[in-house]
Amino acid sequence: MARTKAKGTALVTPTSAQPAASSARRPFNALFLLAFLALAAAFIWLMRVDTVLNDVPVDFLLTVESGRFGNGTPLESRFTGIGVVDDAAKFLVAAFLSGTAGWDAGARLQQVYFLMNWFAVVCVWVVEASRRRNAGKLLSCVTLFSFIYQFIGAGIIVPLYCALYVVTSKGDEYYYQGREVPIGYARAFLPTVLLGYLLPTVALYYIPSEDVKMVQYVTAIWQPFPLFICVLLLVFSVFMSSSPSAANKKDGDIPHLKRVYLVAGLVATAVHVSTIYTCVTSSDPQLSLGYVFLPDKGLWKDNMALGLHYIFQWDFWGAYGSSLFWCWLVVYDVLRLLIGKPNLVQLIQMALGIGFLTLIAGPGTTIVTVWNWREDRLVMIENGVKGTLKKPKTT
Repeated sequence: MARTKAKGTALVTPTSAQPAASSARRPFNALFLLAFLALAAAFIWLMRVDTVLNDVPVDFLLTVESGRFGNGTPLESRFTGIGVVDDAAKFLVAAFLSGTAGWDAGARLQQVYFLMNWFAVVCVWVVEASRRRNAGKLLSCVTLFSFIYQFIGAGIIVPLYCALYVVTSKGDEYYYQGREVPIGYARAFLPTVLLGYLLPTVALYYIPSEDVKMVQYVTAIWQPFPLFICVLLLVFSVFMSSSPSAANKKDGDIPHLKRVYLVAGLVATAVHVSTIYTCVTSSDPQLSLGYVFLPDKGLWKDNMALGLHYIFQWDFWGAYGSSLFWCWLVVYDVLRLLIGKPNLVQLIQMALGIGFLTLIAGPGTTIVTVWNWREDRLVMIENGVKGTLKKPKTT
């Protein structure tokens, strides 16, 4: 039974009343939209325009057209037998191979860190795409966004995705209903992302192979992982659907979502700690923190691999910088809807907390930690709770 405090104090436990329809909107929404669009524009310049103007990476097109890397390794040209698919795969294999084949230790480590942390982003995007409130909206087209960033770069597409979220969620009524994920999808998330993304990514970098031809095939097979996720989710959701009574259980999806967040967080934390340890303890200059993570124009024209590494580095900063800004924004929304407009000190504390967690556990861990915390507060918002961030005790 809900309890309230004496007259004159705030209500701190959820009520049974649903929140009233509201025409309120997120303050400064246009500014948030412009910020994400500015991030997209900045990384278009850094990754695509500036590099093209300076012919970086050097000899990339020559390598693709000639079918041979600078070290004499042949570039495979037939992966499926379908011309347009093979041409696209050849382009992507040429871009990734210095990392997947281990020719450049720093490029390999950066790709591992980037793509293993990306597991968390994949999980969050799939969850958001499956919420009832996003049905029929562009936010549900996660496969489309994923295919585009395979070719253009996540550093460009992520801020555009976040800009779309800003537009879609601008009205406060967005939060008052539709948080749920269909129970069949919620149950299917974990096996889907494990088989559709995590295992292929582990295979890409951690299964030893001295056969560069085989590495190229594995690299090509990994590229369409968004399609794997889409197909697996549809299949698993059919077989993992529950009885009508279980399907209608309010908030029955939450335990399944939290398992996904937990696994993604554990993976990201393990990769973060091991990567930082490797960089700090290794005497190999290619494994220094600066070489792995910081773009260096002094090296970008030395060879094709270093030019590609430069682009992947900016891709990393664009993708995770935008994602962490998005984390800040969703926390801001939760605070203003539950306890009122945050003050400047609270806004700074939010940013510092996100930054600190990223430093000690990695961006992927930060993203799913925010989403795990947010999930319970979204339920509170739908239940009309006001005046507290503390999760109510269930009976």
